[in-house]
Amino acid sequence: MTEVDAGAVRNLPETLERVLGRRIHAFSNRIQASFYKRTEQPFGISLPEWRVLRSVVFKPGQARADVAADEAIHVMNVSRAVAALRKKGLIEVSPDPADGRRSLLTATPLAEELAADMIRREALMYEHVFSCLDEDERGRLDDLLSRVNEFVRTSELPPPPDGSRDWAAVFSDLD
Repeated sequence: MTEVDAGAVRNLPETLERVLGRRIHAFSNRIQASFYKRTEQPFGISLPEWRVLRSVVFKPGQARADVAADEAIHVMNVSRAVAALRKKGLIEVSPDPADGRRSLLTATPLAEELAADMIRREALMYEHVFSCLDEDERGRLDDLLSRVNEFVRTSELPPPPDGSRDWAAVFSDLD
């Protein structure tokens, strides 16, 4: 086993990019936890289901791949959410007349009613979350996040450096 200098690991430079990445993850996790407690439990709709439903309510007639691209969700997770939403009577699926291989998603009237409640709850939460910023700051944050999201969407991340050992093998030996 290789000895690692724990002090050297703890003393790696704390770059602004690493801090921002952690803060974005923490923000996302806090919002998800709030959603679960305030919405998923009482309404019975999961966050992935809500993201898919919201996308379909705002843009009816999308295919699963369109929703996945818009919401940055893996298409398999979209398919699982669509199956759950269909079972709940919230989404209808119909063949795409222009391409028989695709299906188009439409919200049901029940989904429209649910979405109205959900959107009000979501708006109230985000109004509170961003109330610590003035209107100009919110606009700048929106511009910055849009740029970063577009960059991530359209660029290829650099390959990661090799690990110091074959970690998958280390952990597979534990089984």
